[in-house]
Amino acid sequence: MSLRRADAQLALLAVAITVMIAFAWRSTPGVVARALAGQERAGASTDQTIVRVTIPSGASAAQIVEALDVAGAISDAGALRVLMRLTGEGSDLQAGRYQFRTASGPAEVLRILRGGPNGVQRVTIREGLRVEEIGALVVHEGLATPEEWAAAVAKPRPEAFLAQRPPGADLTGYLFPASYDIDRTTTAEALVQIMLDTFAERVLPLAAEANASGLSLHEVLALASIVERETAFAEERPTVAAVFRNRLRAGIGLQADPTVQFALTRGPRGAASIAESGYWKQMLTPDDLRIDSPYNTYLSPGLPPGPIANPGLGAIEAAVRPAAVDYLYFVAAPSCDRKHLFATTLDQHNENVALFRTSQCAR
Repeated sequence: MSLRRADAQLALLAVAITVMIAFAWRSTPGVVARALAGQERAGASTDQTIVRVTIPSGASAAQIVEALDVAGAISDAGALRVLMRLTGEGSDLQAGRYQFRTASGPAEVLRILRGGPNGVQRVTIREGLRVEEIGALVVHEGLATPEEWAAAVAKPRPEAFLAQRPPGADLTGYLFPASYDIDRTTTAEALVQIMLDTFAERVLPLAAEANASGLSLHEVLALASIVERETAFAEERPTVAAVFRNRLRAGIGLQADPTVQFALTRGPRGAASIAESGYWKQMLTPDDLRIDSPYNTYLSPGLPPGPIANPGLGAIEAAVRPAAVDYLYFVAAPSCDRKHLFATTLDQHNENVALFRTSQCAR
């Protein structure tokens, strides 16, 4: 049977169902007449307004109809319920994001549902995630399998800006965090390419300024990724970046906890550490600070070999344009709001540390 013939039969069935419901509810003759006339393909609306509905995984037929009705996607929820019951549809419909014309007829709605997700889906990649964390999000959203994501990020890339990475480095630092609109045709490979293209568009214009500041773009990304993980506040980023750049100029180790967190997830015990504490272990021990890794900035001087996360544009700009301050230290503020106290001398820093240690958040 051709698709056109199947759709026609589905539309006729929807008309019949609408008629039956109209009689069952003792509808007025006008309602029955409109149904018999097949108005707008069994109730489909002439309104071209688009509504978007997300069908969650495992949703029942009743839940799907309710979601469509609440969104205004269906002209007759009762008819759609009967149509789905008679055709046996509902339990095997695909989860995902759909779009419909407002008040579409039952046959049109079911035809779209049978075809699978047809709507644009917005995926938000927040700042400060690792490649693996982005992959977990992509898999969770049903956009790719773990294998497809792994293949996409491992694929050799021709982009010139990736040539600065050391041998064996992955795409950490170069997958630009943003909200991306994708559809059912978007593959993991396509999403990675979109993120790299966005990186080129948003970040490459800063490359010359980065070089003028004394750092390569790759080094800026390494610094920006630390800044991103150290503070959640946009107003603090230039100051945190200044602390690290001042320490680099003074030959003082960065001593940044996020680099240790990253180091713990690499090497022979990396998988075990991730299983025990996740990608970003919260409470570091003295033994953790002694881990032998070029990413451990408590032991290794200068910047780590590469980014430890994917920084946003704000952190990258802060790394390129740090605040004009002479601070060398910072510690969590005793206000317990995730902000920091900054200091120029070690004595000042020790006083700030003492304030933090007597605070509620240190207990």
